[in-house]
Amino acid sequence: MTVDTATGPRRVLKFSAAAVEIRDLKMAVPVGPQIQHIDGAPGSTSTLRGGDITMYVESLTGTLAGVQGLPTPPVLRVHLTPDTVPEWLYDTIGNLGLKLRLGLNDADIDQAGQTGGQLLIPGIHGYGTPR
Repeated sequence: MTVDTATGPRRVLKFSAAAVEIRDLKMAVPVGPQIQHIDGAPGSTSTLRGGDITMYVESLTGTLAGVQGLPTPPVLRVHLTPDTVPEWLYDTIGNLGLKLRLGLNDADIDQAGQTGGQLLIPGIHGYGTPR
């Protein structure tokens, strides 16, 4: 699917969640000549909760840590983009309404947008760096 952003249209995967937990949150957003950073306190867990959460993701990479709450050996590194997930599979999963609980460690996400939820970042710290 494609979403419109401030920098133009972007191809994305759409993920829905009831809640999201992010350990050691670090966010960076280019704004003009700077990159604006938002970090949570080291070792903290930031939460995104409340209402239906929809994330529009350009890229999601991480080591699979669990499926449906069951731990998995830390050997499978996944990299999901609109180009790595076949459209027929993505559409099939979306149309079936499957709900799959995944845990990822060392995850990096390039997110084009999000709706829903309220983000709580313990020990929030913001700063800017040159681009």
